Amino acid sequence: MTAAVKLAPRIVSRRALVFLDGEAARFAHALRVSGFEVTIDPGEDPRPVLDRFLAAAEPGELLLIRWPSGAGWGPTAFTKLIMDFGREVAASGATALLLVVDFGWIVRSDPADPGGAARLNVPGDPPVAAAALTASLSAAPGGPQPPGAAPSLTGVLADGLLAAGGPLTVQELYGLARRHFERLGSDLSPMLFSHGDIEEVEVRDGLSDPGRAGASLDTAARKLAEAGEEVPGTAGEIVARLYDLHLGSEAQCLLRRAGLLPGELTREAAALLGCPGGYAELEAWGLTGPAHPAVREAGLALLDAAEAALVSGLLRRQKAHARPAPPRTRLTPDRWTLDDRLGHRVYAEAIAAFIRHPDTAPPLTIGIKGPWGAGKTSLMRMVRELLDPGSAATLKLAAAATEVTNAEVLGRLREGGVPYERAEAVAGSGWRPTVWFNPWMYQNGEQVWAGLAHELISQITGRMSRTDRERFWLELNLSRIDREAVRRRLYRLAFTRLLPVALGLVFTLVLAGAAWAASSMLPWLSDAAAAIASAGCLASLAAGTVRLGRFFAEGAGGAFGTLVNQPDPFLQSGVLPEHAYGDKAGFLHLVQTDMRRVLGLVATEERPLVVFVDDLDRCSSSTVAQVIEAINLFLAGEFPNCVFVLAMEPEMVAAHVQVAYRQLLTESIGWRFLEKIVQLPLSVPLLDDEERLPAYVRALLGVPEEPLDAPALAPPPRAAVPAQVARGKLAAGRTVADPGIVEELERLIREQRPSVDGLDEAAERAQASLGFAGRNGRLTEPARVAADRVFADLYRDENACRAIEAALPALGLRNPREVKRYLNVFRFYSFVTYRRAQSGRPRASDAEVAKLAALTIRWPHLLSTLTRESHPGATLLDRLEAAAQRGDGDTWVRALLEAGLQGEEELRQFLATRPLIARLAAELL
Repeated sequence: MTAAVKLAPRIVSRRALVFLDGEAARFAHALRVSGFEVTIDPGEDPRPVLDRFLAAAEPGELLLIRWPSGAGWGPTAFTKLIMDFGREVAASGATALLLVVDFGWIVRSDPADPGGAARLNVPGDPPVAAAALTASLSAAPGGPQPPGAAPSLTGVLADGLLAAGGPLTVQELYGLARRHFERLGSDLSPMLFSHGDIEEVEVRDGLSDPGRAGASLDTAARKLAEAGEEVPGTAGEIVARLYDLHLGSEAQCLLRRAGLLPGELTREAAALLGCPGGYAELEAWGLTGPAHPAVREAGLALLDAAEAALVSGLLRRQKAHARPAPPRTRLTPDRWTLDDRLGHRVYAEAIAAFIRHPDTAPPLTIGIKGPWGAGKTSLMRMVRELLDPGSAATLKLAAAATEVTNAEVLGRLREGGVPYERAEAVAGSGWRPTVWFNPWMYQNGEQVWAGLAHELISQITGRMSRTDRERFWLELNLSRIDREAVRRRLYRLAFTRLLPVALGLVFTLVLAGAAWAASSMLPWLSDAAAAIASAGCLASLAAGTVRLGRFFAEGAGGAFGTLVNQPDPFLQSGVLPEHAYGDKAGFLHLVQTDMRRVLGLVATEERPLVVFVDDLDRCSSSTVAQVIEAINLFLAGEFPNCVFVLAMEPEMVAAHVQVAYRQLLTESIGWRFLEKIVQLPLSVPLLDDEERLPAYVRALLGVPEEPLDAPALAPPPRAAVPAQVARGKLAAGRTVADPGIVEELERLIREQRPSVDGLDEAAERAQASLGFAGRNGRLTEPARVAADRVFADLYRDENACRAIEAALPALGLRNPREVKRYLNVFRFYSFVTYRRAQSGRPRASDAEVAKLAALTIRWPHLLSTLTRESHPGATLLDRLEAAAQRGDGDTWVRALLEAGLQGEEELRQFLATRPLIARLAAELL
């Protein structure tokens, strides 16, 4: 029987993490020469650094970790390290892992026993090759001691790697170290804990030192010699000669871009890098396969920043495609916004400028027309923000700044109220006072009348300070109330404050009278009675004075809240019974008094009040009619200094008016009312062209149209990591990414809002703002990690955007609300299908999910019919989809007739496109 042949795992790239102490720096150099991409760390806190290093592992990688064993290193720490390493091997995505520890505290009782090999305990026995290489020590009198003058295992391994002229496996590296310690007669001996087929894994892949020619460049050197050319003495010179004199433009492009390739150069990699035609030429010169360090260095040196960014983007896309990331679950809220994503701001600026124009004279009504969800509310909010930024301009009255007291109310009762005529606005010259009214909230009976008045009055007086507001309402209410009723109430309240004093005085007098009556038997009580009576009267007088003084000094808001506050529009008031605004008559009276006074405070012909009326088309017919009647009252000249901006769907409003006045028996009464009320109509632009709709989708998804040409960033005012600390942790080449630096770089990158293709440029600006720069167009490791984090979000959104744009033509969406609803359905289905794929179900592409969401939005009335089983194992959608794909009209018609449908030509065109969604629809719908 022949012995089984052990095949070493295939290694396509090598990475090393070297913690610095002892001879680690020399070992790191030897690893670089051997083809490793080396990360160096000072080893101050190695555990989290190791965790991040292992988390980035990929299939085909050999990971080598050189662990520090300096001060504090003992047997317990080594045992824990080996156990932890075994668990990390089980969870790693790498193909092979090798841990190097200078001294492992493994003691051999017999000095003649050379030690050797042991099994590395890896839970679950996964198909990964791994080993821990350390040095053991023979027992010495008095117990084991750390090695003394003997060379470290790290130094021995570095010598072996640098001296090797060809491939070097883990087993050979172990044997080399063992022979070295034997020649020295040292008590140290290498010890190998292994799992899987680690012995045959090549630590050095046979590539020579980049400083001299040989190994993988033999083909290039031979062909140069055959051509009669002098062969350069170093590998770098050979590559430079080929690039300058022998390679075509596409091969030159491929050589440059391959410098950033993490693995070997294959035909597939050449196609990914966009230079498939250059692969054959590089293969003929022996420059394909595992990258020679000189070839990689030459490529990086020739790569400019723009091309480096392009290649980084291509590699990120390929990596992201191979490892699907969870979709975003953030839904798009269906509410108004000031963030203009529809290009409506130009209309808002035009409306605001028109209202502010000196030639625009009130009263006036502007109608913003559009169907539900077209963005009317957002447009009006933009107009309001331009006219009245923040809606927080302050109004000041020419009045005392002190609180209104009960004493002042008593004094004002004698004089009567003198309402304020004007308030001073603390705002710029372009400011216009605004009020927002939503009649949809006032549809109970006649409340819409009171609601309009209430919103106008409360929003205007709400801009005053509390003391100014109280004085305004005091003066206004005193001019129309029964002052005698208020005076009687004030006296009654004052009496209640004096009642305890009066009771105390009565008790004192009763006590004094009793003492006086008893003085006939006890003469000395007569003097006591006189003293009690005198003291009691004086105390009562003092207490009464104090209590009355406090009462009159108190704020009037407690005793006379209805006098110094706005009347409640829907409740009866004890002081102002005639001033409840819950009915139409009350509203008309309020218009004659309160509204006239309040509007007079701020509204002038030069600075009119702008009233925004929203959701009018959602109201009932009677409410719509009442609002139009109220607006008509303003336009008739009763309150001339007002401009109304109405948001509505005119067809709906006209229909409501038609219903409200149906007794007039005039067909066009609704439109005639609108023509009278709305003087200046303006339609909100719809998303009905080939540019605005995709642009809006990209804006909602956060996908920029193009890379932003952002200026260089200044150092952030409050960086998460001080620059001087960061400079100590960032190396010119690849370094372990410090979490604080990565978070700060990620923040700086996101602030620039880059596209996928402009991500590297944004990352370069971010790292430059912290004072760092990569070499040859490469990002430092923290910047690369930060860029990868941002890329994950951008790539998901970009793929989703492509799939959605392909499905948009079938939807016929015309307004933002419909688009938002479609995006939310798409994101929901994306998340559901992603979780299904995690449980082992077939993965659904973004294109499938986008098409399914389009079917859900466009034909909701057919979903139950389409997903019903038509034949065993097949739904109606299966049959229709197959017929549409084949162009089989007869099968299409028969399937429709069986389902009780007919026509549906748009559905047929929709299902004729790829991908197929019947399977996915049967599972989700």
